[in-house]
Amino acid sequence: MTRVPLPPTDAKTYTTVCQFCIVGCGYKVFKWPEGRDGGPKPGENALGIDFREQQPSLGTWIAPSMHTVITEQDGKRYSVAIIPDDACRVNGGQASVRGGGLAAALYAPDQPTKARLTTPLVQEGSDHAALAWDDAVELGAGVIKAVMDRWGADSVGMKFFDHGGGGGGFENNWAIGRFFFSGIGTRTASIHNRPAYNSEVHAAGDAGIAPLTNAYLDAQLSDTIVIVGANPYETQTNYFLNHMVKNLSGESEPLKTSAYPNEASERGRMIVVDPRRTMTVAAAESAGGADNVLHLQIEPGSDIWLLNAIARVIRDARWHDVAFIRDRTETQTFEAYQRSTLMTDRPREAVIVEAAERTGLTPDQIEMAAAWIARPKSDGARRRTLFHYEKGLIWGLKNYENIAAIVDLALLTGNVGKPGTGVSRLGGHQEAYVRPAYPGGRPALNVDEAVRRGETKVYWVGGCNPLLTTLRAEAIEETFKTRGAPVTKALAATKGKPVGERVAAVVEALKQGGIFLLVQDIYMTRSADYAHLVLPAAGWGEMNLTSINGERRLRLYERFMDPPGESKPDWAIIAAFARKLHALYSADNNPQMANRFLDYDWRTDEDVFVHARYQFKGGAGDPMEGYAGVTYDLLRQLGTNGIQTPTRLVNGVAVGTVRLYEDGTFSTKSGKAKFIPAPPPWPGYAAKVEAQRERYRFWVNNGRSNHIWQTLYHHRHLPFFQERVPIPYLEMHPADAAELGIAAGDVVELSNDMGSVQAMAYPTDAVKRDQTFLIFGHPRGAAGDLVSDHVDPDTTIPYYKGVWADVRRIGPMPELTKTASFLPQNIAE
Repeated sequence: MTRVPLPPTDAKTYTTVCQFCIVGCGYKVFKWPEGRDGGPKPGENALGIDFREQQPSLGTWIAPSMHTVITEQDGKRYSVAIIPDDACRVNGGQASVRGGGLAAALYAPDQPTKARLTTPLVQEGSDHAALAWDDAVELGAGVIKAVMDRWGADSVGMKFFDHGGGGGGFENNWAIGRFFFSGIGTRTASIHNRPAYNSEVHAAGDAGIAPLTNAYLDAQLSDTIVIVGANPYETQTNYFLNHMVKNLSGESEPLKTSAYPNEASERGRMIVVDPRRTMTVAAAESAGGADNVLHLQIEPGSDIWLLNAIARVIRDARWHDVAFIRDRTETQTFEAYQRSTLMTDRPREAVIVEAAERTGLTPDQIEMAAAWIARPKSDGARRRTLFHYEKGLIWGLKNYENIAAIVDLALLTGNVGKPGTGVSRLGGHQEAYVRPAYPGGRPALNVDEAVRRGETKVYWVGGCNPLLTTLRAEAIEETFKTRGAPVTKALAATKGKPVGERVAAVVEALKQGGIFLLVQDIYMTRSADYAHLVLPAAGWGEMNLTSINGERRLRLYERFMDPPGESKPDWAIIAAFARKLHALYSADNNPQMANRFLDYDWRTDEDVFVHARYQFKGGAGDPMEGYAGVTYDLLRQLGTNGIQTPTRLVNGVAVGTVRLYEDGTFSTKSGKAKFIPAPPPWPGYAAKVEAQRERYRFWVNNGRSNHIWQTLYHHRHLPFFQERVPIPYLEMHPADAAELGIAAGDVVELSNDMGSVQAMAYPTDAVKRDQTFLIFGHPRGAAGDLVSDHVDPDTTIPYYKGVWADVRRIGPMPELTKTASFLPQNIAE
């Protein structure tokens, strides 16, 4: 039996937020010297609980995964326990499977997390060698300056996180954006999960609506929750369990009655638009009953047809919100929307029948969805509907019109800016988009193409692993290998030489088509394997950082431990490069360029936070992250619940915003929202994808799994998580598996014209015939290897969900693979 120590009454206590998904559950951190544990009596432990008694399953207690022992840089060892905070309105003391393992993910030299990067590395041949920080910065900055001077700013490319949570935050994002956009001035920029620097919801911004409009409380107050292309039970777990489920089960009915005493209230309904029968569908039915959940199991690429058909039913039934449209939208855009999108020149029945054929649904299902969304309640009051969407819609056939279609539906029904409503993405990471404006226009440059074509001479990758997540990933990996090789050779040939000589050798290699790769991360990754400079970053808990969650709740994630070795916060790494570039340009007597890299003399995390607060203006049509008047001291006072952005100063005091647009003013010049035309794509729009669809049998849907986070950057090192998903699994229908001679647990190969991936077969009727589902970013097999380079020409967002491939059986799972492990002791030399 594993004994978990209790924190003593004098343990240091910190307030933090989970580093993983966008929900941003609150946690408490307890830290005390190893061996000086508390006792089981209430007065003997910091929790004040009598642990001599059996605790309830949802009570306050410490699981083995919630405790670890760390070693600080001075050699002192401390116990650390991280438990969910029951005072946090987000999670109410609940932990997801990921958040419950926060302590296990902390760096410790005698734990699996010892794999963390601890010192800068340089590629000098067949392997990486340690390098002093000063030398790493001098080399990297020297190459960047030489490239800017010879080829221009756009020859310096970047791919960095733009999120909050682990490794991100307002502080790091401000430094990164300021360096690349205001300093270097490059347009060759991309975000961690896509090939360009762009919003995934441009259409919402054009409509005057930010990505995150509602409060989580609204999920308890709504009459109907609509989930499109998302699986919140597995990917926004505690938003689903602590808010949505309370509505479905009827637990939040008293809250509704209190909020709307003059309206009929009943337990909520849920509509889920997803080709798979997900855990969300099953859990929702369990909580609210199958009759209260409508699962629309659509065909791939048919979202626009469905959403527009639902809107047409609502409009023709006169269930749309006439007053809202008249008073709060630009009415001429509504007139255009009816013609372009609702196809009002065609009979209603013809539109619904065609939509049913395209989606694989029945006309009755479309009619029922419309009624659940907008038919007035029994007392005549308007239904309060909360719309949520995520990657299934964002990464669908036509990104711009997909997002426009769901935003238009929310505007049509008046479901924005009042309790129980909203139209918001569910999100992946937490948010922290605090950066100067991107210097390019729309559509943004496709950085993957620039890298493949040889236009990018320096490519700096930070906090992401594009070889597991980008489209045509195999082609990008081959580019890293072939274009990186001449630079590696140049660095090997100048080993031990002065930095100036090394920079000159690298530039000569770049003239021959090479590329200089920098990777900034907390672990070695597949992308880092090809890097010429590897820069070790500090992670969650090792610096103070701030982020907002899916309801724009801004909080301070307090530092409670040292970063490993010589690793530094991302902002500090960026600042060191900026200071070196300032010195180099000053030495060149080029004050114009030198001044671009001024004011990076930050000493603390809070210095960066304050610097950004005074300069960040917010994005166009996106007021979410504005934080006027907010300080670290204020966030410490506010604790686990923080303050919801955007904030405004009232009599010198920062005041938050529970939900956006309650004042009736949208983020447009007129202050009124706009309907955005959302017609279905034209024939031949995605020719590459259509050719793939005709050639290969199986649609390969892809997404995340509850037990692991993104590319498993932490979880591939932790037995509890890694052993549950040691290799990617492929869901496929049992009849398809039987036809191909595939049994559960067999190793299969997916292949198409882009590449191939191996996975473990998982037969299930959760997917339909000729459809499959693959984990998207597993280190042992990534869906990106199968994704074509098609992007929406209006937004440069890929059609990640548009993959077709053949599947074949390789054989039974080898015994060795059954116990596959990323742990160092189990990896063969």
